[in-house]
Amino acid sequence: MCVRFTKEPSNALEKERSIKMAESEHVVLEIPCNRPDDHICSEAMEWVICLTGQGIAKSYEREGRMEKVPPLLLKSEKGRRNSECYEPAVVSIGPYHHNRPALARAEKYKLITLEQYCLRTKETIKTLYNTVFEVVHDARKCYIDGSTDAYSDHEFNQMMLRDACFILLYIELMPCAHTNVFLNNEYLGAIGFANIKRDLLLLENQIPFVVLEVLLKLRFPRDKGEEVLNKFFNYLNYGEVMMKKDKKVLEYKRPLHLLELYRSYFISLPTQYKTHENFNYVKQNRAFASVTELKARWIFLRCTSDESTSDMEFNSYCCYGEFMLAPRAVCPYTKAIYLNMIAYEMCPHTPNDLRISTYIRVMKSLILQRADVKELLRNNILLHSLGSDEEVVKMYDEFEVPAVNYYMFNQLRLGIEKLNERKYKTWVAELITDYFGSPWKALGSLVATAILVTSFVQTYCALKPRD
Repeated sequence: MCVRFTKEPSNALEKERSIKMAESEHVVLEIPCNRPDDHICSEAMEWVICLTGQGIAKSYEREGRMEKVPPLLLKSEKGRRNSECYEPAVVSIGPYHHNRPALARAEKYKLITLEQYCLRTKETIKTLYNTVFEVVHDARKCYIDGSTDAYSDHEFNQMMLRDACFILLYIELMPCAHTNVFLNNEYLGAIGFANIKRDLLLLENQIPFVVLEVLLKLRFPRDKGEEVLNKFFNYLNYGEVMMKKDKKVLEYKRPLHLLELYRSYFISLPTQYKTHENFNYVKQNRAFASVTELKARWIFLRCTSDESTSDMEFNSYCCYGEFMLAPRAVCPYTKAIYLNMIAYEMCPHTPNDLRISTYIRVMKSLILQRADVKELLRNNILLHSLGSDEEVVKMYDEFEVPAVNYYMFNQLRLGIEKLNERKYKTWVAELITDYFGSPWKALGSLVATAILVTSFVQTYCALKPRD
């Protein structure tokens, strides 16, 4: 299959030629480009580039919208079971879940965080209100049409101000285990306060980042603000502050909301992919072996280094391979956060690289049983605070990933398959796994070899005639 961009046929002769071309042995997809809206052709070009895995098109500006969870994600059996992962448990952020009775307690707590943020910025509430009001028009445009009609500019601005101060104070204090955070448990309860981290990263629980940005600048200079965000994202990713080398969280264009910013931090975005391989949807969508199966084939899971620019890569060597993965922490709220990042990638007008969906799809392939989790733990790739390793297996089994970046997924799979195709490597791997997979196996193999060699020497000496 090939894709060709053409002009609309202007006469009957050109239409006849087009029909003859379609009857040839090559299938040609004609995409007309002389339409009134130039961006339509740009969208078609982007679709082709993503389909063939040749790159991430950035030929036109994406429309910034605060999307809701796509209904199709909720129709399947797993989607219905996971539906609660898209709903806030303690606090509503933005208009989509505002004024829900079950979340009323957090609204009172927001007034306290607003006062505390004023004290930290050494500004009055009026100053903070006017700062947000300067961007409230842009913020309102980010939401789905009709979702903010019930709020006047004053009411909407108050909502944005309270929600933003709540988010920023939590981001600043939580990773550092600040005393005020734990004293404030009394307003929401310990279990309620623990759920805030989860609620802040729900797709339908976001406010435009431009609101957070203007208030963050009042509190910190730009570099210090980025450091605060770095610490919080490190805390989410690894369970510890500053465990990994800092990343520049705002080195790309301004994110739409906090979830998008965390997603860009979670992954390492290459600027372009290149491939000369023909696209094959079915072949590239095929999964690969689990951790223990890969280990049996002499393919080892390794943790990426601080200097690595990719969160997933495969390296092939003489007699073995290395599957490199970035370390991640898993806690009771990881499932909800991952599901909402998947939902975000499934929405229109969002990044087309599907990096989170691809990562989770890879992990679903790797983690099939308890032994797989133990191997990831042993190599410091996975850190979890769940009740048991079986719960980690169950969590990944519950994920439903409708689409992935097939080029990225296929590159990993092809690297593994090419290594397995070299028979001598497979034989060496099986020999080492079967006979030297553990100290006892190795000792037994050496003893058996020694006995065999001794028997051979004794037999040879017995049969050899003496001079």
